Amino acid sequence: MSERRWELTLNLRDAYEAKKWRRAKRAINLIRQKAARIAKVKRVVIDESLNRLIWSRGVERPPRKVQVVIERVDEETAEVKLPGSEERSAREEG
Repeated sequence: MSERRWELTLNLRDAYEAKKWRRAKRAINLIRQKAARIAKVKRVVIDESLNRLIWSRGVERPPRKVQVVIERVDEETAEVKLPGSEERSAREEG
């Protein structure tokens, strides 16, 4: 694995410490914070498919854990997406 790409599981249990109506937003913020710390960047872009996964069960019940791929795009930006989302986007285009 290169220093520009990480595949890992993020634990989002801290999102459940927030009020019920803020949990999904808190989970997104946790993903941003953890990805920024891992990739050592300031700006984190979350893929639409990952965002839909977090919000799929509503604002009150985001997933406890999520597998993600973090890729550093440049020195200041990283992108967080679901594993296998590259293959899905290639199939949709072709």
